[in-house]
Amino acid sequence: MNDFADLLEDLLLTSSKKKKIELLTNYFQKSEKRDKGWTFLILTTGIKKKYFNTKDLKELVIKRVGETLFKYSYDYVGDLAETISLLWKPKHKNKLDYKLYEFMEFLSSVTNKELLKIKLETTLDNSTEKQRFCFLKILTGGLRVGVSNALIKEALVKYGRRKLVDIEELWHGFRPPYEDFFSWLDGQNLPKYINKRNLFNSFMLANNFKIEDFLNRKIEDFISEFKWDGIRAQLIVSKNGRIFSRNGEDITNSFPDINVDYDDYFVVDGEIVIKKNNKILSFNDLQKRIGRKSLTNKLLNDYPAHFIAYDILFYKKIDCRPLKLTERKQYLKKFAELNNQITFSESINFSTWKQLEDIRENSLNNHIEGVIVKNKNSIYKKGRVVEGWYKWKRRPFSMDFIIMYAQRGHGKRSSFYSDFTFGCWTNKKFKELVPIGKAYSGYSNEELKKLDIWIRNNTLQRFGPVRSVKAGLVIEVAFDNINYSTRHKSGVALRFPRFSRIRWDKPVSDVCILKDVKDLIN
Repeated sequence: MNDFADLLEDLLLTSSKKKKIELLTNYFQKSEKRDKGWTFLILTTGIKKKYFNTKDLKELVIKRVGETLFKYSYDYVGDLAETISLLWKPKHKNKLDYKLYEFMEFLSSVTNKELLKIKLETTLDNSTEKQRFCFLKILTGGLRVGVSNALIKEALVKYGRRKLVDIEELWHGFRPPYEDFFSWLDGQNLPKYINKRNLFNSFMLANNFKIEDFLNRKIEDFISEFKWDGIRAQLIVSKNGRIFSRNGEDITNSFPDINVDYDDYFVVDGEIVIKKNNKILSFNDLQKRIGRKSLTNKLLNDYPAHFIAYDILFYKKIDCRPLKLTERKQYLKKFAELNNQITFSESINFSTWKQLEDIRENSLNNHIEGVIVKNKNSIYKKGRVVEGWYKWKRRPFSMDFIIMYAQRGHGKRSSFYSDFTFGCWTNKKFKELVPIGKAYSGYSNEELKKLDIWIRNNTLQRFGPVRSVKAGLVIEVAFDNINYSTRHKSGVALRFPRFSRIRWDKPVSDVCILKDVKDLIN
């Protein structure tokens, strides 16, 4: 456990990618197999908290140090795990020396919240500050140590005897706590439960489209398709069919209405959307299907899933990936004809780049993000490929709003107010504001410092790490889409809101009213 705590601290204190890979490689080389597997799980997907949440952690520390001290400390520090690890005064001076896997196996096996509370309190009472920080980071799930899956893969290549391409192909097939994964990395055979035919295949990704780079290119060398606002997914259609998300997560159980059980074998790339009465619905409707523990018949009937097929990797016994896109499309069309829950993605008819730009911007369907431009001769390869695919998103919507609340960030931003709730006037009397959304990106570091000062100088009330502020600062917010929402007080939800610019000198009376925001939907 001490080794893992040291690893987290070292990863947190360096921004060097090379150094992080070195730290991970050294850790995997010296740790025992059971600790390696749990470390891999924690760093890649995290653990599922069955009986414990952040509310329980807060109650535990408030019981020990009092509510006032905790609230002021949390407000100042900004990170829950760090706050508790600093505040907690242990009853003993023992230094825990049990293994990471022992702690994780207990967390995985516990079925009683009270028992977990007792165990955690005992653990905190017998641990050092660094160990407490480590335990709590595992429990809260927000490691924020600057380690991506891609970086971990590079470290595993250095550690083991396998190539990157093999690791990428197979790692989604291994099961927690991943002891057999490290056995395989060490040179042993694959476990019998892994069937390569039913494993996730890494997606081909699109580069950004810049029209100036294509003005002298032959248009007949490319096709274009609409980029729908859904979930990128991969169908493994077979006797034991699966559906995988973009990051390789198995989401089959979330979409039982997309049939992937078939006597033959196909692997298809595309987008999951909600389609009802021959009309594609919003991403907000799709979100109602994601991450549900149970799916009622009403939910399935109200929000039926549909799959728009872009590409095909395998058609029966044929590996289509080395084929040209035009050839793959022929196989894809044959496959789409087998299933009425699957639509073949048709190409857009255009003769100039300007015409395609107009189609991209003026499509009547509000649930299209833009277009994808694809080289007809491109083969299917993982990642972003030169002369492959290019995404050309619509220009974002933008409107002016007023900052209403600000909250401290996490990690490097924990000392700044960096998460902002913005809103607009309810009507033209300009007396009452209604929240519209939250934004925490799009500004520079210098702008963040100025925003932080403004928030502190214009605070009306404080609620823990949150401050309400006077209606005095206008920001221009860019967002990809807008839809009606019953979950929000305003009745609308924005897709990916972010700062476009800060309107320091604009009067708040010039900001729109709620009706103007809703009119944008229509």
